[in-house]
Amino acid sequence: MAAHSIIDLLEKKEALYTELLAIVDEESQSLSTIALDRLWAFTEEKSRLSVEIDALRDEILQLASARLGIQTGSVPMHLRELPRLFSEHEPMIARSVESIIFVKGKIRKIAESSVSFVENYLETVEEIIHMLTSSTSDTKIYGMDRHLMEPGGSLLIHGEA
Repeated sequence: MAAHSIIDLLEKKEALYTELLAIVDEESQSLSTIALDRLWAFTEEKSRLSVEIDALRDEILQLASARLGIQTGSVPMHLRELPRLFSEHEPMIARSVESIIFVKGKIRKIAESSVSFVENYLETVEEIIHMLTSSTSDTKIYGMDRHLMEPGGSLLIHGEA
């Protein structure tokens, strides 16, 4: 019975990570269009899924600890150890574990890309604000490479303090 429970839990966890991947991916696409109103909805949904994933992680740890005959949380455990613990269902558990790890990697990659986009966007906004508020004598221009540079010739934006 416990082996079926671990498989069910892993499949449930995999489904939640897949759902989280879809939300993170959609969030990333919304960032590029700056749909700020939708970003709050994504944040709420990611929080909900994270809470569910944490609860499943705890249940999986309880089953694994019971299988090992140890107290839950007394020994750190990685997902990759589960197929060995439940060897009677090793292929199914291994597939779920590998799928979860793969989806988590994709989530991490998209999240890092989104963070990088937001940081670059905010840096650009900061540079534009600086250009608009700097004095005439030291005004810089926003170049083709999207970075501030010294004016040389015609000035694209002229800021006054």
